[in-house]
Amino acid sequence: MAKIPYILNSLSLFVCLVSCWKIFSIQSENQALKNELFKINLQVKESTIAVDEARKGQADKLAREKRKNNELEEEGEASKSELDDLSRKRDQLKVEIENRETEAKELAAGVQKVKVELAGVDREIESSRGNARNLSLKVPALQAEIVSLEDRISQEEQRKQVLDDKIASYDTETKILKKHYDLTISALQKDFYERPWLERGESLTISYSSLDLNAGILMLPIGKDHGLEQNMMFSVRAEGVRICQVSIKEVAFDHCVAMIVPLYGNPTKLKEFKQLDLIYL
Repeated sequence: MAKIPYILNSLSLFVCLVSCWKIFSIQSENQALKNELFKINLQVKESTIAVDEARKGQADKLAREKRKNNELEEEGEASKSELDDLSRKRDQLKVEIENRETEAKELAAGVQKVKVELAGVDREIESSRGNARNLSLKVPALQAEIVSLEDRISQEEQRKQVLDDKIASYDTETKILKKHYDLTISALQKDFYERPWLERGESLTISYSSLDLNAGILMLPIGKDHGLEQNMMFSVRAEGVRICQVSIKEVAFDHCVAMIVPLYGNPTKLKEFKQLDLIYL
């Protein structure tokens, strides 16, 4: 009976120890679970960060790839444009090559034609050489004919020079005679229409230009163009008054020298008048 409490105590102690161990085990497991959960959370956090970084890296990579794709597209468009240019140049070169081939064919045809013409020219040259040999045989006779023709030409030139001299002298004489004829006709017409002469009793009103009473000279501004001639006599009046008489001694075309007739009238009155009336006696 005394062992029952001991057993119960032992059982209680054992149960307590088992409970403590169980609790400690549970706590240890809880702590381990907490540690594991912390590790899992840490891993989840790290995974999240890694995923975010991976997402960012992927976005950057996508952006880089997009830029690369854009660059590749631009390069593709440039390459396409360059390819189009090259194709166009190729077509142009093809056309140019065809033109060159056509020109080459035409040139070849022209060369062939020239060869044919050269063959004809060679024949003509050979013929010309034969003609030249024939002409060289005729040269002495031709030279003699040339000398004869030169002599005849020289004679004809001399005759031509003589005729030219005669024609020149004839032209000169004709011009002189025609000029004389024209002057004669002009003088006759002027004499007929202008009547450059004076009839006796006609009068002229003039103003004298110079007077020298000591020498008895009176310069008058009229001459042959008014019909005056040497030794003509005039009665000099002024305002109806007879002053003196003058005799024409020297006559020019537009003026004359008159000598005052001495012992007739009063020549000193000439100074009193500016205008004089000359009456042909």
